[in-house]
Amino acid sequence: MDQLTFDDIVCEYGSIFKNREVFTMDYLPESYKYRDSQLTKMAVYSKEVDNGVTPQNMRIRGGHSTGKTTTTMKYFSMMEERFTNVVCVHVNCQINTTEYKIFSKIYKRLFGRQINVSGLSKFNIYDEVMEYIINEEKVLIVALDDYNYMKTGQELNRTLYNLLRAHESYPGVKIAVLTIINTNNNILIDSQVSTIFHPIEVEFDSYEYYAIYDILKNRCKSGFYHNVISEKVLNKVVDLTYDIGDLRYGIKLLAKAGEKAEKENSLNILSKHLI
Repeated sequence: MDQLTFDDIVCEYGSIFKNREVFTMDYLPESYKYRDSQLTKMAVYSKEVDNGVTPQNMRIRGGHSTGKTTTTMKYFSMMEERFTNVVCVHVNCQINTTEYKIFSKIYKRLFGRQINVSGLSKFNIYDEVMEYIINEEKVLIVALDDYNYMKTGQELNRTLYNLLRAHESYPGVKIAVLTIINTNNNILIDSQVSTIFHPIEVEFDSYEYYAIYDILKNRCKSGFYHNVISEKVLNKVVDLTYDIGDLRYGIKLLAKAGEKAEKENSLNILSKHLI
């Protein structure tokens, strides 16, 4: 008997996942519901971009796993698709905790992700970013996600100040800033920043039960093969997710349950796989 190939094994034992990416936190669903009002508000305050008008600064606030980041990424996708003069940069401030790291992230978005910035000073990076925006006639929109995780308040205030006042030293620069933060976190911004940072508030409330059910069901349809998970097991996941109040918990639970089922060569996700 010939030795089994990897493809033979997959075909013989089947698979749970149709698309594992669906259960990652970076996944952006094609059909995006339940945050239409927030997305519409963000779009309304950005509608003059085509005429060269900088979008309003915004503060995105809400509890854990209420769709703040996903909505922002959807907004970015819509903006870059609609307006050729827009460049959007999402910065995870849990990873990029300093002003230097944040401007390095922006620099790489503009000039290429593989570029090594280790030999460049903060001023060089900042200067080249501003010159690019002017020369290419771009509008830069920067989202500082979880900005309360920045290394110090001084780093945060300096970053905001240099973004928001860039046009004073570089006439023609157009930059909008979105700050994303959980409701329970209050970050003090110093007077130099508060005088120029008057963001539009975009609030995200917790998902209702029916919304959690619909979101997780659609993830299952996109991420699992047909009939992999029963309605009964899905409802258990929805109940647990609703009780905890964290949509990410439900998405991660589905991913882990699928992995457990695959390890057992099961073609279905069972209740035992949720434990």
